[in-house]
Amino acid sequence: MINGKQLEVVLDTRKAVLASNSGESLDVLLRLRAPVQEIDAAARAQLAVSLVIDRSGSMSGGKLDEAKRCALDLLSRLRDGDWVSVVTYDDEIEVLLETMSVRLAKTLLPIRLDDIRAGGTTNLHGGWLKGAETLAPRAGRGIVSRVILLSDGQANHGLVSVEDICAQVRELANAGVTTSTVGIGFDFNEELMTAIATAGQGNSWYGQRAEDLAESFDAELGFLNNLVWQDVRIHLETPMLSHMGQIKVRNDYVQNAGRQYCLPAIAQGSEVWMAISLSMSEVIHLQDNRSVLRCTILAKDKEGIQHEFTVSLPQMPVVSLAEYQLAPDNELVARRFNEVEAADIQREARLFVRDRNWSAVERLMIKLEDRSRENPWLAETVSYLRTLLERRDHEAMEKELMYSSDKLKNRVADLNDTIMFCMSEEAVKPAFMRRKVNQGRNTESQNKE
Repeated sequence: MINGKQLEVVLDTRKAVLASNSGESLDVLLRLRAPVQEIDAAARAQLAVSLVIDRSGSMSGGKLDEAKRCALDLLSRLRDGDWVSVVTYDDEIEVLLETMSVRLAKTLLPIRLDDIRAGGTTNLHGGWLKGAETLAPRAGRGIVSRVILLSDGQANHGLVSVEDICAQVRELANAGVTTSTVGIGFDFNEELMTAIATAGQGNSWYGQRAEDLAESFDAELGFLNNLVWQDVRIHLETPMLSHMGQIKVRNDYVQNAGRQYCLPAIAQGSEVWMAISLSMSEVIHLQDNRSVLRCTILAKDKEGIQHEFTVSLPQMPVVSLAEYQLAPDNELVARRFNEVEAADIQREARLFVRDRNWSAVERLMIKLEDRSRENPWLAETVSYLRTLLERRDHEAMEKELMYSSDKLKNRVADLNDTIMFCMSEEAVKPAFMRRKVNQGRNTESQNKE
C-alpha cells in the first residue's frame, strides 16, 4: 500500500548491480499491483457497456446464435444500476438498444435479438463508432465505459485503415470510452483487432469456435466487475530521454499527447506491468549526479478520483564484469523479459507463416524452443505452435502467434505469478488471468488437442 491507497508500486531490476563493460542493457520491471480488497462487492464502479455485434453474412448459423447467447449472459451478470447498449452491424449499422439501464434492457433485449439476421459486408469501424457514441455522454464521472467489439471477418466496408481506425479508438479511450475486442473463427483480421484493443486500453480475446466465445465474454466481464483502478498512465522521467535510443519500453502501450504511456485498467487481485530497458553505460554515467529513472503513475479509483504515485530507480553499485556475471538474476524480471523477447520472435515468425516461408518459421521455432526451456507455460505454448507448424495450418498459426505474443507482452498477471504452470490450476483462476496454451480455445478444451 502506498499513500494509504490500495495500489502497490514495485520497481525491480534484473540484477542488483551494474558493470560498465557488460555489453547488456539494464532491464527494469515496473509493476502496479492491486491486492484483493475486503470491501462490499457493491462498491465496484458503475459500468456502461456497449456490445457491438457483427451480423455480416459469415456470422450465419452457430456463430451468431452464440453471440446472441453471450449477449444475454453478459446482461444477466451486469447489475440493474449499470448501463448497456447493443449495436449490430454489417454494411449497415443498427442500434438494437440505445443506452439504458440494465433493468430495462433485460426486458427488451431478448425480444430484439430474435430479429437479428446475418447478411451483408463488414463495416467494423462504423459499428464500433456507433457503440462508442452511445457511451460518450456517460464517459467519466466514475463510470467505467467499455465497448466490446465482436467480429468474425475483415473490415471491408467504410473506414478500413488500421492506422486511421486506431487513431479514433485512441482518442475515445483518452476521453474515457475504452474498447476490448473479441474475434471469432479464422477469417477476422487479428492485426486490426489486437491493435484496436491496445489503442483502446482494453483486452483482446478470440475463440476458434462458437463454443469458445463464452470464455472470452466471461474473461471480459470478470475483468470489468473487479476493476479498482482505471485511466492508468505512466510518465517516465529520465535525463536519457534526450537520447531516445537509450530507453525502450518493451510492451505495446501507446503514448498520449503528453507522452504518458497508457496502460490497461487494473482489477483487484492482479497486476499490470511495464518492461523498460535502459543503457547500462548511461545509467552508470548519470546515477552519481541525479535520479536516472523516475516513474510517475496517475490512476483513477472507483469514484473517478485521480491519485499520483512515484517510484525511482535507486542508486546501484558498480562491480567488475566477473562479479556482475556471477550476480543472481531476479527470477520474475528475467522471466518477463524472456517472455517479451519470445513475443517479438513470435511476431517475426507470423510474418513468415503469412508468406508460407516454412523454413524461416522453422528457424524461429528453434529459437523459441531454446527460450522456453526453463518456462513451462512458454514451453507448452511453443509445443502447440510446433504442432500447427507440422500441420502447415497457417490460419490457426497466424492467429495463435498474434494472440500469444499479445499475452506475453501485455497480459494482466496474477499477483502470485510464478514460473510453475499447470492448466488445472489455471482453470480455477478468474478467466481474465488465465495463462492459456491455446489462446483460441476455452480452458476446458486445452488438454484435448
